[in-house]
Amino acid sequence: MAVERFFASPVPYRSVDSDTMLERFRVVTASVSFEGDVPSFFKWLSDGGIPLLPEERETGGFPVVGAGGALTYINPLILSSVCDFIILGDGMDVLPHTVSCLREYSSHGDRRRLWRELAEDPRVLVPPLHLVGGCVSAQRQVGRTLQLDGPYPMCSVWTSPRGAFGDTLLVELQRGCMRNCRYCTLPGCFGRIRFRRFGFLKNTMDAALSATGAGQVGLVTPEAGDYIDMGPLLDYLDEKQEAVSFASLRVDHLTERMIDTLARGGRHSITIAPEAGRDELRFACGKKFTNDLVLEKLALARDHGIDQVKMYFMIGLPGETEEDIAAIPDLCSRIIAETGQNLILSVNPFVPKPGTPWAREEFCGLASIRGKYEQLGAGVRSFKKKAPQLRLTSAKEAQAEFDAAWYSHEESRALALQIENGKKGKICRSDRDKTLRYLLQLGYLGQQEKAPQ
Repeated sequence: MAVERFFASPVPYRSVDSDTMLERFRVVTASVSFEGDVPSFFKWLSDGGIPLLPEERETGGFPVVGAGGALTYINPLILSSVCDFIILGDGMDVLPHTVSCLREYSSHGDRRRLWRELAEDPRVLVPPLHLVGGCVSAQRQVGRTLQLDGPYPMCSVWTSPRGAFGDTLLVELQRGCMRNCRYCTLPGCFGRIRFRRFGFLKNTMDAALSATGAGQVGLVTPEAGDYIDMGPLLDYLDEKQEAVSFASLRVDHLTERMIDTLARGGRHSITIAPEAGRDELRFACGKKFTNDLVLEKLALARDHGIDQVKMYFMIGLPGETEEDIAAIPDLCSRIIAETGQNLILSVNPFVPKPGTPWAREEFCGLASIRGKYEQLGAGVRSFKKKAPQLRLTSAKEAQAEFDAAWYSHEESRALALQIENGKKGKICRSDRDKTLRYLLQLGYLGQQEKAPQ
């Protein structure tokens, strides 16, 4: 089975690989990572002349539409009105079954038979069969590959200086997370932590580095400091004279060796996520490190020539007070005074998500977000020198993310019809208890989440 790529360029849509029109393909799929990608995916299909509802595609030679990706671990219902099938969670083990069904379909052309055959694997959600009247009629299973040291892709298949990551070879080290941050979907939705052992990684990376000529290696992990073979891996990359970047660094597992590796690769910036300016609120989030430790690690980074720090914070967290907002610029002031580093603050509103311990906590809303942003901005503007750069996520985007995170099948269908008819307007989110109930019936929800009454 050949796969070709598309980008959301102006219509008519043509594939990158063979310059073929979108409607010529029998199967169209997308890997969907975030709630905000869903309207773009639906509009892309509609603009390409593909009817959005599965029943509208049964005849007329229209493509089969499928989806996978990170969003399917959390809430696949948002995609359910449009897709013929959705691969739930890790797709590696279920892909042979899916490909076999699609090959058979290319011979018999019976869409309903395809649905039935795809549904034989519990890790495939077939909305036309499994969502009857918007309600769940069959329990499914979120795929979570337990053994990553197998015949599965772990590196970029190609690199390009013009790509989003440039000539960086991305290497996946682990999946899942052993932490319990209360706002995060990783522990409850993505499964327990699993590692690729260094001995297995080395053979694959030898071939990949030789084939791509990549200028640096990007280590893809939920938390780099948790990787059990980090020492041998960094020794290997040092021998290969490869620069290294980390997808995620947590302060309490940030070692001098990791900082030194960044610096020797020419990096002058480091990214951390304190989330809160006060220790107490950060502890409540599940991050058990103090402001003193933040200062200690950043001073260590400064000693290695790293003079810029990007920090992620959240506002609107459960239990947050005005003092917590004021504590963010206070922490920044202390960092600047003690390290002299330049700071970039990326601030995002807290958005409750399914499958997290804080799923039912309140979303603070547009007016509250804007008020908190004003207080934060005033604090940053008071700096007499080296004022941090402040990057604020749009309050409207955060509201839209919250609404979409809780869409059930009905809201997904309303979104599809709105896009297909060229209309605009807000689609209110589903009742959270109803969405959680549907996800529980599908076989979702982390261990911390209780079934709604």
